[in-house]
Amino acid sequence: MGIRVTLLSLVLLAGLAAQEFRATLTGRVLDPHRAPISGASVTVRNAGTNASRKLVTDTQGNYTAAFLQPGDYAVTVEFAGFKKAVRQGISLSVGQAATLELELELGSVTQEVTVTAAAPMLDTGTAERGGLIDEESVKEFPLNGRNPIMLSMLVAGVDYNGNLTYQRPFDNGAIADWNIGGGGNRNAEFLMDGAPNNAQAGGNNIAYVPPVDSVQEFKIQVNSYDAQYGRSGGGTVNVVLKSGTNRLHGSVYEFTRRNALDANSFQNNARGAPRDGHYLDQYGVVADGPLYIPKLYNGKNRTFFLANYEGYREGSPQPLILSVPSAEMRNGDFSKLVDASRNPITIYDPTTGRSINGAWTRDPFPGNVIPQNRINPISRKIASYYPVPNTNTPGQSSNQQNFFFSGDASSAIDHFYNFVFKIDQNLGSRHHVFFRSASNDRTELRPTNGVASGPGADGQLPLKRVNDAYVIDWVATVSPTMIFNLRTSFSRYVEGSRADSDANFDITSLGLPATLSAQLPYGANFGRYSLDNYVPLGRYPSQNITNSFNIHPTFTKVNGKRTTKGGLDMRWIQYSTQNPGNVLALGSSTVLTQRDYTRGDGVSGDSLAGFLLGTPTTGSVNYAVYPIFMYRYLAPWVQHDWKLLPRLTVNFGMRIDLNSP
Repeated sequence: MGIRVTLLSLVLLAGLAAQEFRATLTGRVLDPHRAPISGASVTVRNAGTNASRKLVTDTQGNYTAAFLQPGDYAVTVEFAGFKKAVRQGISLSVGQAATLELELELGSVTQEVTVTAAAPMLDTGTAERGGLIDEESVKEFPLNGRNPIMLSMLVAGVDYNGNLTYQRPFDNGAIADWNIGGGGNRNAEFLMDGAPNNAQAGGNNIAYVPPVDSVQEFKIQVNSYDAQYGRSGGGTVNVVLKSGTNRLHGSVYEFTRRNALDANSFQNNARGAPRDGHYLDQYGVVADGPLYIPKLYNGKNRTFFLANYEGYREGSPQPLILSVPSAEMRNGDFSKLVDASRNPITIYDPTTGRSINGAWTRDPFPGNVIPQNRINPISRKIASYYPVPNTNTPGQSSNQQNFFFSGDASSAIDHFYNFVFKIDQNLGSRHHVFFRSASNDRTELRPTNGVASGPGADGQLPLKRVNDAYVIDWVATVSPTMIFNLRTSFSRYVEGSRADSDANFDITSLGLPATLSAQLPYGANFGRYSLDNYVPLGRYPSQNITNSFNIHPTFTKVNGKRTTKGGLDMRWIQYSTQNPGNVLALGSSTVLTQRDYTRGDGVSGDSLAGFLLGTPTTGSVNYAVYPIFMYRYLAPWVQHDWKLLPRLTVNFGMRIDLNSP
């Protein structure tokens, strides 16, 4: 259990320190002599949706409007004996705590003074440090892979530690490598529409990454001083998706790369080979606006939607230089085996040996060829799944770096789709509800041992990353001074390598007994075979699944100069690992066919020779247990903000983090 108490003293500008993904607007209404006006009517209206919030100033002329969707607003103030004041062009961003002071002029309420804001509203109500990535930045900045989260690098105090190659929206692990505000790596909290967006046991690994065109804006909170935020040791990345307005917007887009536009790879240039085929298409369609069904429903001012589909197709050249045994070696003929200096590598018979002058001495196989009656048929069958050498590499042994796998675009591919749908509903002027559904699915095929498909293949065949994330959020204006919010979310993240090429394989076809196959939990799998100095054969599947269910009820009470917020952050996180390991594994080294089994010399022994003799040096049968963990997290919190003076606010908050075993 951890208890966190934050006392932020001397915020030298007025305002409410709200860190919710929606914004808060607070301020005062004054007369020409700067005396407060009590009982003035204040209307805060969203320019895009016409949703409005009606308020009345207190005895000190203060007003507060919380839970405002980020966007452009207009504020109207009316009071008898004064001209109506209208302030337009007020832009509120993610989690902003802005202050707007309005001074009324003497006159009739039928007269109007309209002012259009010339600059963005400053975030003057909190000592939080961070940076906003607004909608224009999200749209216009160049993005490798079109992953909006990578724009976090533009914010001071934010460092990216991941591999620069992997910044695509499905590179979940690499794009979670952030240091924020001096915190440790991978300690940031990721939120989307206010809901947790973390994967793999709910740890700080980002789960769902939305398409660029669906993001309204997001904020990196480097240092947060609000008790409603916890479970983070390195800042918060707070993303808000678009909600739609009364105007219909849409676009269709395509980003493409082709082989003719690419440079050749270093490996191909070294061998005088032409450029391998490469293609990339990232395309999509997006629309947002009022929900309108002809002759049935007109959702203007009431119902708004966002829908965005994005596809990603890439074939990447993956040239590899690998080591595989030659065809004659698989039949026991090692007569052509030489080291890098072209010296013969001798294969010794492990069943022979005698002491000569105190040294144990073995006999080589005649002609460096293993007799056919000595070759184990199971080993021979397994070795037949190696690809055949097709090249020689100068300065290497004849059995090293002898297979060039061009890895054309058909063998290393990524297929990915991303879809998000959001609907916002205004239920009168006192209730607002939104529902958001988001899902994506990544399939990567990437062989690593030169076997592109079929038994013996190793690599991501395929690697799957699947996200599903759902949120329902309700905001109720209980009274002019009381607001209640309830947010419920569920997300599911699946990551795993299926190893399809090695699945549904009958190991009895290798010569292994049916009784062994029947006993293994993954008996219908090719198995895993690792011979020293050669690429391994085969792979077993593995995956992990994270289910996260979250409930966040909160209340906000405004009482003149004092604002009190409180709530519960409740999370149930289920983490399941399904990793069988190498259920059936065999390995071999050069030891058994060396001249001296206790000491390698570089010119004797080969791991394939020992394997063919039916004498693997390692082997295991694994029976794995698949654990499922349930993490329960409960965090009650309360935050009190007291405006002592027009330019001085004190914020006090307390949060208790309870983590069950």
